[in-house]
Amino acid sequence: MPFPKPPLLLVILILFTALGLTSCADTSRQKITLPPVTDPPIPQTVFGEATLTTGNNSNPALNFPKVPDDRPLTLDECLNIAQRVSPSLDSVDQAQMKAMWNRWQSITAFLPTASTSYSTTKYDDLANTSHANAQSVSGLTQYTWQTAVTQPLFTGGKNMASYLLAQLGMAEADIKKFQAREDLLLKVKQTYFSILASEKALEVAKTSVVNIKNHLNVATNFFNVGMASKNQVLEAEVELAKAVQNENTLSRDLMVNKAQLNILLHRVVGDPIQIVDTLKFTPFPLTLDQCLIAGLNDRPEIKLGHNQVKASAKNIDLAKANLYPQVDLVYTNTSLGNTPKAHGGWSNNDSNWSVSTIASINFWEWGRTKAEVEKSKVELNRSLNVLASLEDNTKLDITTNYHQLISAGLNIDVSAKAVIAAAEDLRMVNERYLEQMATNTDVLDSQTRYSQVQYDYYNALYSYNLAWATLERSLGRKVVAASPDNNQPDHQSATVQPG
Repeated sequence: MPFPKPPLLLVILILFTALGLTSCADTSRQKITLPPVTDPPIPQTVFGEATLTTGNNSNPALNFPKVPDDRPLTLDECLNIAQRVSPSLDSVDQAQMKAMWNRWQSITAFLPTASTSYSTTKYDDLANTSHANAQSVSGLTQYTWQTAVTQPLFTGGKNMASYLLAQLGMAEADIKKFQAREDLLLKVKQTYFSILASEKALEVAKTSVVNIKNHLNVATNFFNVGMASKNQVLEAEVELAKAVQNENTLSRDLMVNKAQLNILLHRVVGDPIQIVDTLKFTPFPLTLDQCLIAGLNDRPEIKLGHNQVKASAKNIDLAKANLYPQVDLVYTNTSLGNTPKAHGGWSNNDSNWSVSTIASINFWEWGRTKAEVEKSKVELNRSLNVLASLEDNTKLDITTNYHQLISAGLNIDVSAKAVIAAAEDLRMVNERYLEQMATNTDVLDSQTRYSQVQYDYYNALYSYNLAWATLERSLGRKVVAASPDNNQPDHQSATVQPG
């Protein structure tokens, strides 16, 4: 008997597998867009004293440590590079592919399965066979080849529940991929803004060193001509030492932040890197109520919570499937013979086939199925509670980030005015000291106040940009102002885009 040809069903299964593989190939990531921003005021150093001007300046007067690089990187470029090289995003891509294969595995449960078996039996006694011509098979070998095809007809809903769970697994993998990408983007933004804030703080520290050095020279000259006491020179030297130490500390922080950005961009940790200044102010276009609505609809953690509730409900259906019988349609073909081809033997009828319907059910398992159903119900209740907690935490998180954003935005204008006032105060105190109408302490205190209000200004600017990025992460959406040039934000013209 010749071997049977491959069934058409097997060809169809191979074709479905190939189509499933092609659907897994696309793992490209989206490009991130940024909201438009306006130009903030930046400090200039003029003859050792800082004043506040507006607009961008590509040639800062302060001497920053120069690092060789082709050109500064923009925030967009850093975000895109991080997405392309991040091992964490590659891991979630692999998890997504695993979910695709799980879905295909659940689909195969609906399809017929084919099996085959081949056996050899050696007879050494006439009594071992019941054939009519037993005397002719004594000492011969019997070959049996059996092929079976089984098609599930009814499984109590188990196959459908497994397929729907696999679909929910695909949705979960997609959400986790989006979640991992948003977490990475927020970390890049935090590091990017930290570098800019460190650069600004270092600039302020260098300005303070220049100003105190100038004052030390004046105090020394006064001491040399007998117009000032020695303790004024010593006091200025102490303040200069503090300023230099602060400059060194801020320089270290800047290098550490740059190293962190290099790691996120998968570069050599010690490579020099320059970035474009984006610490600017743009009015936030959404109200708190709009943010709450967007966050409850789009935040990935909320989506995961809803997905888990659906999965828990399907697990109940999967557990209940064991309460019903399973019905299968089975086709069997058996060939017997005394040759390795299982053809030819003791009778002319050496091949037979059968079609049968088999129903089976476990009617007593000591409550095992009931326990599984009850466990699934408990898991569903737990998932509902987790979802409710996620919604509450999301509301609090969005409210906190929103008020931090608004507070930082208000502080920007206040601190900018304070910088102008402190700069004028420092100028006046210096002039009075030259006329010996102000004390040495007055000058140093004025310099301290001037440095502090500059720190406050840049900290407010940094906090505002960081709060915007953090709020976007809480919303699960990118917020873009429709009218960026308008000084009065239009809350109704705001748009939210996928992160």
